[in-house]
Amino acid sequence: MATEEFSKDKSNLQTNVKCETLEKGPKRKYTRKSKTDEKAKAMIDQMINEQTNEQIIEPTNRQIIEQKYDQTIHDLIDSEGDLETRISNQQLAYRLEKNRDVNIFLEMIQPLAELYRQEQDSKTIIERVKGAMINTVNYTKIGQQKGKKQQITGKLIDLSLMSDDNLCVVDIDIHKDKSIEEIDKIRQNLIDSLPPNVGLVKTAHGGLHIYCNRNYYRLPSNRNVKVAITDSFDIDVFACIFTFWSFLQCFALHVCLQV
Repeated sequence: MATEEFSKDKSNLQTNVKCETLEKGPKRKYTRKSKTDEKAKAMIDQMINEQTNEQIIEPTNRQIIEQKYDQTIHDLIDSEGDLETRISNQQLAYRLEKNRDVNIFLEMIQPLAELYRQEQDSKTIIERVKGAMINTVNYTKIGQQKGKKQQITGKLIDLSLMSDDNLCVVDIDIHKDKSIEEIDKIRQNLIDSLPPNVGLVKTAHGGLHIYCNRNYYRLPSNRNVKVAITDSFDIDVFACIFTFWSFLQCFALHVCLQV
């Protein structure tokens, strides 16, 4: 009995099984690299190697500056001439050698400094004197004092508060013994002789304020009076050579030395 049931179950299992035959698909084709691809790869590798070699061989900007700097020192030491000239050149070579690292660093950042100067110089005068404008009181050139109620009658530029140290003011003070017609003629002749990229302001006495760049020419102080005198006018030059804070530091140092 048990044998018959087992045989029936086995027959049922066999009838429920479905057999399928899997066929092999087409073989994957192998694409062989052409000689053109190999030549292109070899050419690219060669270009990369040449570029790498150039980067290794080509001297850096610092190396070029150092070579020129050292050559200058060498030329000064080996310079010819009389005894006084040779001694002067050797002293200059000694100073250059002593400050070698600093001077080379300044030479390297020169392009960045030039870009900064161009950016500053491209601004308007109002933008460049921003933060240096102070109120004046009682129709004078005296600035308003904190805590005092005074009538504000104008404004002036305190150059010691400026962050832009390249802007300067050339004050043309036309002699007051001239007639109004002569003053106007002198002022107009000056204006006609100036370049177009300067700022001009007519003063209360008929003179002229010229706002221009000093091109980092080193002036002895912020206030330079009568740097030039003519038969018709005098010239004063004002610039931010020493800031307000640097003045305070120098004053504090002077007081400490006195004590």
